[in-house]
Amino acid sequence: MSQVFPDPLVMSQALELARRGLGRVSPNPPVGAVLVAGGADERRADGWHQFYGGNHAEVNCLEAAREAGIDPRGADLYVTLEPCAHQGKTPPCVEAIIAAGVGRVVVSVDDPNPVTSGKGYEQLSAAGIEVARGVLAEDGKWLIAAYLCHVRNSRPLVTAKWAMTADGRIACTGGDSRWITCEQTRAATREARSEVDAILVGVQTVISDDPRLTSRTAERPEPLRVVIDPRCRTPESARLLQESTPVLIYCQEGRETSPSAEALRGCGAEVVAMGAGADGISIKDILGDLATRGVQDLLVEGGADTHGRFLDADLVDRVQILVAPKVVGGRAAPGPVGGEGIARMELAREIRACRWRELGPDRVLEGAISAAGSGDEVCTGTTSGRG
Repeated sequence: MSQVFPDPLVMSQALELARRGLGRVSPNPPVGAVLVAGGADERRADGWHQFYGGNHAEVNCLEAAREAGIDPRGADLYVTLEPCAHQGKTPPCVEAIIAAGVGRVVVSVDDPNPVTSGKGYEQLSAAGIEVARGVLAEDGKWLIAAYLCHVRNSRPLVTAKWAMTADGRIACTGGDSRWITCEQTRAATREARSEVDAILVGVQTVISDDPRLTSRTAERPEPLRVVIDPRCRTPESARLLQESTPVLIYCQEGRETSPSAEALRGCGAEVVAMGAGADGISIKDILGDLATRGVQDLLVEGGADTHGRFLDADLVDRVQILVAPKVVGGRAAPGPVGGEGIARMELAREIRACRWRELGPDRVLEGAISAAGSGDEVCTGTTSGRG
């Protein structure tokens, strides 16, 4: 064990490093690593998974140690996810750890993917390396919940996000909604877009608000923009079609060959037909298709009907609610969530692991409303693999 720093403190530093990979390493999970060596005269090196196809956190950390003249033999290596034991886009991390002579490996979260699950631990133990598991596991699972959901449930993690006034309105009676939140909040939410794989809205949001759905964050990737548009009503002049980032439009089966669908393709959008029932295009089918495209982290930005459909389908894992200290009023002023809703208050979805942040005068509430939102879903299958 580290002589100076307790395990949770060092693991918290590894988790901070891992966060740097959000939006950069998908479909791999973000992972951070810290090496502590030297006994009472401790020296440290750290690393994180920087981009998909690049070295994993453990290898970057060991290379940083060597560059700093730190001998990893007998050292403690803290890593936020079980080291991989299979050949992907890079060699197995456990081989690098064993070759370096690390004495102890401390892990936050076990990897449920069958290609690695448990195998990393087995190889480390067989090499005589001590393994400690589950340090800051709740924080670790929260960080990589999208990866865990994709592996276990073959679908993306879904976060429903909306901005509203203090009296729960997302627009005025006449439909005006610019701007509910302050510029600081809007800048922070644009940056948050760069950490997800895709952003989804309903076509009415495109028609009413004409959003760009981009992050516009320097040196950050742009997410895939997704529109649920059964009848291909997205205007050719829509701002989201003026951007270079891909746009995916889900239309109702039979509409994919319509003149409006062809016009959208001419604007650069991919138009995909989906079967539809009485309630419209299946949300579950949309998530299944997005999963096959490698989307692990999906941000649903509205509108109210779209949020309602995801909630009615029990397919929202987290919420991100931006509250501005403003009062709009008006019986006809819309709220953030439509759909069928619930009949009794006892059936209301509870927001767990609530996290409040202040952004200027605004407040942001984030939390999980499903087990998957906390990284705790029961394993039902896999479509993902660490590369």
